[in-house]
Amino acid sequence: MKRFTSLFILFFAMCTMAENIPAGYYDAINGKQDSVLKTTLSLLVRGGERYEYGINQYHSTSNPPEWEKGDLKAFGTWQALPMTDYLPGNQVWDMYSNCIRYYPNKLGDSGCSLNIEHCLPKSWWGGIVNEAYKDLYNLNPSDQRANSQKSNYAPGHVKKGDKFDNGSFRMDAAKSSGYGYICWEPAEEYRGDFARTYFYMATAYEYLEWTAYPQYISNTNYLMFSDSIQKVLLDWHRADPVSDKELCRMDMISDIQGNRNPFIDYPELVEYIWGNRKGQPVDLSALTCTFRLGTCIDEEPLPDLEDIYDILINLPAITAAYVNAIPGGNANSGIQSNGNASVTMGKSSTDGEISFTGLSLQDSAILAFRASPYNSATSMQLDVYFNDVLDTSIIVAVAQETRHEVRYRLHVPPETTSIRLLSVGGSTSKRACMQEMYLLTPKKNTTALASPDCYPPVAHKELRDGKVVILRNAAVYTTLGQKIR
Repeated sequence: MKRFTSLFILFFAMCTMAENIPAGYYDAINGKQDSVLKTTLSLLVRGGERYEYGINQYHSTSNPPEWEKGDLKAFGTWQALPMTDYLPGNQVWDMYSNCIRYYPNKLGDSGCSLNIEHCLPKSWWGGIVNEAYKDLYNLNPSDQRANSQKSNYAPGHVKKGDKFDNGSFRMDAAKSSGYGYICWEPAEEYRGDFARTYFYMATAYEYLEWTAYPQYISNTNYLMFSDSIQKVLLDWHRADPVSDKELCRMDMISDIQGNRNPFIDYPELVEYIWGNRKGQPVDLSALTCTFRLGTCIDEEPLPDLEDIYDILINLPAITAAYVNAIPGGNANSGIQSNGNASVTMGKSSTDGEISFTGLSLQDSAILAFRASPYNSATSMQLDVYFNDVLDTSIIVAVAQETRHEVRYRLHVPPETTSIRLLSVGGSTSKRACMQEMYLLTPKKNTTALASPDCYPPVAHKELRDGKVVILRNAAVYTTLGQKIR
């Protein structure tokens, strides 16, 4: 999809509903600009609840612990990390290294050689233990060695990595950085994440005394960052757009703290404050909200489609004969999935696919379908291509009790002329089964595409079970930097 341009694979979980943006949450920014816009956002997002920093304890009753808001009052921010920064298999999502670590299932020490890292250094506002100190948007699980090396140095474009380089997180010494001070940078797929955290912190807590490191940040003007740091953050923000990983994390933090990061919900706001739209008043209705985009999982039945959509592809019951009549199509109707009649995509060692060509979409559309793993598969991989470019891979790790059909909705970009769904694997071990499929465009004078029944994929509780993994722009690398395709 156009909004996910990183060349790296991002793993994330899916569920039926995201933490919703409260009605009217951003209304106050309409017509605001520059410093007034920033202060208005500050008043919006500085609210909510914060919990005690640290307290290296976990529940011991589950793996990882079931999260409840009250838990953080007793267990602090360590308790939140298995919810906000989690990968399948109980792994830690660490943006500071390629090391594989696991959240412990015990009380006591963190158990995985991690620190809770302040992304924007706490010393920059004097290290006072305040709301900013405990804000989960600024706290990440971090490799201890990378955290120690990062210290309170500034972000920058690293040239040599001669100060530190662990294959993911790199640092230049002052003499080689070009800035005259030590600088650091994360892997490419996380640079936008860090930038939008810095913008958030400088907005939510602009009222703090930012006097400790005036060479980096100060209150002498509303932009706060030094020119060199501001340029780096803008470069990172523009080069690494909001990812589903960020959306998932923000939605969980929003559920915990009760506030949001506006630069993830509306990335263009960065430009209105620090970038190329300074001096322009905001028209909220004209901004792109990432909350409305993305892949969705639906547990509820589709609405009465004909009332709000023009149906360009209408396959309420996919048959093997239909698939096999398509060039390249290959299906077997002899298998069911979890008791539901379905078409098995592929035969023997040959992959199965469904493709549609000659489309002429003028506007965005929705591809809605049901899919499930083959009844003896250990996993499922279903790759979706738009205009012969891989857009999304749906990966399902199958447990016996989770081999069920699921509804998916994908956002189809304008000017799409072909769609292809490929069941990958070459054998039944990864094979997908298909049940139904629709290509939908909203009727004129409807708001079908913007309706809140289609949310970005968010829910870390599903991720804890390792059931569903989605790969965006799945062309190159895993988060460990290993080529897998």
